[in-house]
Amino acid sequence: MHSVHRLNRQGGLALVIVIWILTLLSLMAGSFALSMRRESSVAGALKNNAQAQALAETGLSIAQFMLQHPDPKQRWHVDGSIYRIPTNDAEIRIRILAESGKVDINAAEEPLLKALLNSVSDDEKLQQHLLDALLDWRDADDEPRPQGAEKKQYRQAGLAYQPSNQPFQSLEELQLVLGFNADIFERLLPWITIYSGQAELNSRLASPELLQIVGDSLKEQNIHDVNLENRLAESASNDDDNAEQTDPALADEAQTYTIVVQTLLTDQATAAIEAVLRIQNQDPSQAPYQILDWKQGQQVLALFDSAKESQLITVQDEFTNDH
Repeated sequence: MHSVHRLNRQGGLALVIVIWILTLLSLMAGSFALSMRRESSVAGALKNNAQAQALAETGLSIAQFMLQHPDPKQRWHVDGSIYRIPTNDAEIRIRILAESGKVDINAAEEPLLKALLNSVSDDEKLQQHLLDALLDWRDADDEPRPQGAEKKQYRQAGLAYQPSNQPFQSLEELQLVLGFNADIFERLLPWITIYSGQAELNSRLASPELLQIVGDSLKEQNIHDVNLENRLAESASNDDDNAEQTDPALADEAQTYTIVVQTLLTDQATAAIEAVLRIQNQDPSQAPYQILDWKQGQQVLALFDSAKESQLITVQDEFTNDH
């Protein structure tokens, strides 16, 4: 009798042990399956991100080719138009801005700089301070302008640096100038350059947004720019037959462009490249282009924003400028 009870207890204990082992194995199997799903998901995301990045680099190569197209009528516009290239599982959007169609913060004179800076604030005192501080940073002397800033003003602001008193070496350097906070810098960034070397804005190559910004402000300053006013009139009428959106000089001289490429896959994977390229069309013994600046993965311009839809040019099977 005692041996029967003992056998029953042993059998029950063995059953409990078996159940615990099965439970443990089930947990291990579930954990392994979850881990594999996670790894598979990560691998898939990496693959999609790599695909998006490859498409962005392809878009950059396409833009470089179309800027040097032998047929002037086929060359892509460099006034901020956005080219849309749809594929089966993704879309590439490319925007090209000629640096000569931007405001060069090293070369631009006061009226043009003032026109641009007026767009970031309605405060006239702040506008003048930004203008004077920018000019003080790039000029060679240590004498502050009426609303500007030189060594003394930077010390008073608790800053450990002072104006360089030389041309800007990068656009990011503008953030060091007293008064230029991150918000102001980001608003100015699409419209400024250090690469054109021109005191004036090439209104034939400037984007419609910048033309409007500068045109409105110059009018307020009672400054009349006939070329700018003509280009504004063309933009307002959307008369593509009369609007001159390419410059004959581009065919021969080295030109500098900002090319922004963004890709969006159907699974929402994205990639972005912003590159500044100097392209030359004359000497076949030289490289066709030189990279002056490169940013990757930064959404500098939201090309997929619905507000950009009016600027889209859909590229067909063959690269054309057909809308």
